[in-house]
Amino acid sequence: MTEAKQWEMVVVDQDICIGCNACVAACPYQALEMDQENKAALIFDKCKDSFDCIPVCPVTCIWKSGEAPEESKEKEGWVHFSKPREQLTEEEKKLYDEWKAKYGIRHS
Repeated sequence: MTEAKQWEMVVVDQDICIGCNACVAACPYQALEMDQENKAALIFDKCKDSFDCIPVCPVTCIWKSGEAPEESKEKEGWVHFSKPREQLTEEEKKLYDEWKAKYGIRHS
């Protein structure tokens, strides 16, 4: 996962998401999933910057991290890892923290 340091990834605004599942179907890395509220959520450690999810979203709730509205970056729940936080490696934690800092992601 070392290469992920360069990746921009995406921001998902779940308040806008209508749960259509188009982004999940479009992602070649299975880096998006529908959460328990039927809203799209990013799986951080699976995202590889294909950005195939962005143009298929009918309500424009997904952006490249560097282009996302500030208020969307502050929201909770839209990004997580594919495993529990206590199982993350130090490298994964570091990459996540660097991504948050670089793109102004302000939630934990």
